[in-house]
Amino acid sequence: MRFWPKSLFGQLMLIVALALFIAQAINFVLLVRASEQLRFAEAAGPVVARVVTVSERLDAGLPVRPRRGPRGGPGRRGPLSVDTQSAVHMESHPRVRLYENRLVNGFENIDFSVRAIEIGRVDIDQMPIPRRLRERVEHRRPPEILRVSIQLESGEWVNSWMRLRPAGAGALISIIAQTVILYGVLLFLLFLFARRVSRPLKSLTVAVRDFSEDSGSDVVPVAGPQDVASLIEAFNAMQVRISAMLGEKDHMLGAIGHDLRTPLSALRIHAENVEDEAERSRMVETISDMTETLDDILSLARLGRPNAQSEPLDLTALVDSAIEDFRDVGAAVEWNGGEKVVVNGRANLLKRAMRNLIDNAIRYGEVVKVRVRADELMAVVEIEDRGPGIPTEALESVFEPFSRLEGSRNRNEGGSGLGLALARAIVREHSGELILENLPDIGLCARITLPLRSD
Repeated sequence: MRFWPKSLFGQLMLIVALALFIAQAINFVLLVRASEQLRFAEAAGPVVARVVTVSERLDAGLPVRPRRGPRGGPGRRGPLSVDTQSAVHMESHPRVRLYENRLVNGFENIDFSVRAIEIGRVDIDQMPIPRRLRERVEHRRPPEILRVSIQLESGEWVNSWMRLRPAGAGALISIIAQTVILYGVLLFLLFLFARRVSRPLKSLTVAVRDFSEDSGSDVVPVAGPQDVASLIEAFNAMQVRISAMLGEKDHMLGAIGHDLRTPLSALRIHAENVEDEAERSRMVETISDMTETLDDILSLARLGRPNAQSEPLDLTALVDSAIEDFRDVGAAVEWNGGEKVVVNGRANLLKRAMRNLIDNAIRYGEVVKVRVRADELMAVVEIEDRGPGIPTEALESVFEPFSRLEGSRNRNEGGSGLGLALARAIVREHSGELILENLPDIGLCARITLPLRSD
């Protein structure tokens, strides 16, 4: 499967080419067999006719006139003869069973019965050939000379000769020429058809991959066969509907955010006026948590529809800035700053993702180590803690919104459960990936990989 093409065009071309090759191989075998049978029939026909003639003359009591063999061949050593023994056996020629069976079929086709048939191959190099004929034979393939002995029903043996013309390369040349012509014509037409199908599919693939709210008005040109054209038309209609739904979602989220922030702000003002300090602190903290949760929900919902362009960022400096915010409040964060690592992205989103991960590590592991490095074409950020880790079966489920593993992470005060989900969504928005791994001894490692900025 390593050499199997990945594209529809390549697979279609390869399948047709293989099917054509198999068909031509079968045709070649059939053609060679037919050519070989024809070559034998040309040589065996006169032998059958002579044997029938000899049998009829013997039955009628007429003398049998001996006939000479092929000119320049072994027939000069002895004519066609009727004898009491097989010449093939007497002269010790190696027998050819295939030809014997074919000659048996030849007599059966004319409804002429014989007792036995022996055919032996004669070594042409040991045959006396005149010099003028030998020079001619040396420059071309010699014929195949066979000694034929046929026992009639009366018991007599008719001994004769058979000469098969050399097997030519006509069948091979013919099948090669046919194959070249078929491959050229068929694959050329298939290439035109496959390109007509693959081009619209390629345009559709690019449109699906680059889909965004702004691309809703970019209609993919309808082309190709009816099935492909119908698919493109359905995608264009779906793209318009999705763009409209995303627009309505943004308006709805904006309205929700406005409608919820206003009462939360009013509640905070009222809470500040509560005389009981402990009660006032609890109310203000609750309102702050609600506001933070609301911000996380709105941010997570709006991802995938950026309103700002990416720009080159020094990832090392960005992580250092996120760590500094935690150091200011006395958090134990070990920072192994490395060389400058540049990526494309939005600073506010990436910094938020880093803050979420570092905050989680501090909550559950107390001591946190952060590293930034470049690994081939990717930038890598690793955030390690010395906490209890996460069960292996839950390493993916913790990325689901509102997912919390308080038991496994020993968390006394939990948040909204959106931190990891928002961090992974931000990283994937930047064509990267975020994974969690349990360390060999104790603790957890959150690893972010982002594409390096290409110059």
